[in-house]
Amino acid sequence: MVFDRFVLCSFLALGLLFSGWAKAQSQESTTEIKQAVMKGQGPEKLVNLPHMMAATDFEPQGSLVRYTLRFDLAALPEEALGIYVAKMSLSGNVSVNGQFFGVCELGQLKEVRCLHRPYLFKVPVSLLKTGANELQFEIYANARQSNGLSSVVIGNVETLDSRFYLWRYWLQVDLMAGLSWLSGLLGVMALAVGIVLRKDTVHLWFGLTSLVNAVATVSVFMSRSMVDSDVFSWIIFASRFASGHLLILMFLSLFEKLKPRLYGGVLAYTVISVVLIGLSDNNRLLVTVLYLPLLVAVLLMPALMLYWTWQTRQVSHIFATVMMGLITVASSLDWLRFTGESAFTGLYFIPYAYSGTLFMFGGMLLFLLATALIRSQNQSVELEVRVQERTAELEAVHDRLLHSEIERTKTQERQHMLQDMHDGFGSQLVIAKMMVEQNQMSQSGLGRLLEESIADLYLLVDTLGISENYLPSALVDFRYRTQQRLKSSSVQLHWNLQVDDAPELSPKVVLQILRLLQEALNNALKHAKATNIYLDFTYDEVVKQLTVSVADDGVGIGENMVLGRGQTNMMARARTMGGKLSVSNSNLTFSNTQPGTLLKLVVPL
Repeated sequence: MVFDRFVLCSFLALGLLFSGWAKAQSQESTTEIKQAVMKGQGPEKLVNLPHMMAATDFEPQGSLVRYTLRFDLAALPEEALGIYVAKMSLSGNVSVNGQFFGVCELGQLKEVRCLHRPYLFKVPVSLLKTGANELQFEIYANARQSNGLSSVVIGNVETLDSRFYLWRYWLQVDLMAGLSWLSGLLGVMALAVGIVLRKDTVHLWFGLTSLVNAVATVSVFMSRSMVDSDVFSWIIFASRFASGHLLILMFLSLFEKLKPRLYGGVLAYTVISVVLIGLSDNNRLLVTVLYLPLLVAVLLMPALMLYWTWQTRQVSHIFATVMMGLITVASSLDWLRFTGESAFTGLYFIPYAYSGTLFMFGGMLLFLLATALIRSQNQSVELEVRVQERTAELEAVHDRLLHSEIERTKTQERQHMLQDMHDGFGSQLVIAKMMVEQNQMSQSGLGRLLEESIADLYLLVDTLGISENYLPSALVDFRYRTQQRLKSSSVQLHWNLQVDDAPELSPKVVLQILRLLQEALNNALKHAKATNIYLDFTYDEVVKQLTVSVADDGVGIGENMVLGRGQTNMMARARTMGGKLSVSNSNLTFSNTQPGTLLKLVVPL
């Protein structure tokens, strides 16, 4: 929006310039006064305008110098007479025929700055007279800048405005102010980007250069400063000096040629130089010497940038090289003008080239940043599409794998059950069939074998169920069947189930526990000659450990106990669960004649 308004105002101003120039051709002619009598520190002397004062014409700390100009009027004009002054430095006021009527800016002359803009004064007819008229300018001069007065043009106000004042004011004030504000705004934006990106130093250096340049050009449109005039002049000069060095660092950063040691040295030199210039009260010889490294750098940079651009062939590097070339050409032309007669009143190219370069450079950085953002957004959209496609593929693969895993698990469980059936009552029934066919098994033995097979079948059926807590439910079912089986027996079973907090176990582990328990109970019933059997099941939640013990008051175990097939099977089952099985005398207190047997299983869950 700011740029659009700036461009629109520029075209309107150019339109006004051309229309005013055309209109001025029909107006009356103007008169340019090129001589004046100057009175400064020394005697009066006749000088040619434009005139630049010598150091001996005023006091170093500042003083007034008077220029007296004379012009003749054959007749009094019908309207106010216009007086156009291209430059009065540092500041000044105007009098006609001894009557004060105008000042360049409000305030005391030593506190205002009028040196960067033209002025058009309107002299009332009442102050004029027929014949000779005297025009006086009091110029305030000091040692901090060039001082003097340009030639003075008198004539019709509208003619002077259109032919001289309007276009020059637009070039010197409006255009510079617009370029400064725009480059400063881009500088703030670039600094923000540089702070966010951190590693992208070109935005940081561009931001610093633009802000320092904005400070350097503020004197163009600021006539009165809020600080002491000498301090303000030093700030402006220091900003101009620093902005030149920062510009070099900015271009080096774009080409990735900027090293910490290099910019550290340049910044140190810049700070020391501006301090010395301030302490020396703008000593011209010192200023010239300190500017020499910058001048050499400005002359060398185009050649270096051209070489680097030839290596990279990047559009941004080509654009930057062209801009640096324009600055070098503008600097050379201004140097030639500085040594000529138009040094005092001439328009210098370097402020326009410098500010315009920063504006275009900032526009280039914004374009590159916008391009990168658009490319990043496109890549993000493309990546999101790819992620969605890949997610769909992975979900399909996951569904297939899940289905395959479920089928594999079912197959494994089926195989385990078949294996358990084969290894358990299946093999027992096969042996029983063979022994019956060979008349090697009695009816009572066959009944016991069938009873054991039925019990093993119950164990398999129990392990097929699913509940919230699998082990307690399986133990409860096992207790019920065992009690029903021993209902007519004289043996008493004592149960202690403390496993409600036990975690869920796989059917395979539960089956192993129940089979081991069944084997231990069968051994107690067959061999121990016990009248009481104690079954204890406890789960320790702290150590995550299940303890199963089967104790009886039977005959116990002898000193020379030999492990039978049943105990060997129980040991193997305990190892498959990662548990530990031990067999010892129980030493129950209720029996004084028999030691009893204790089987203890400890399983970490």
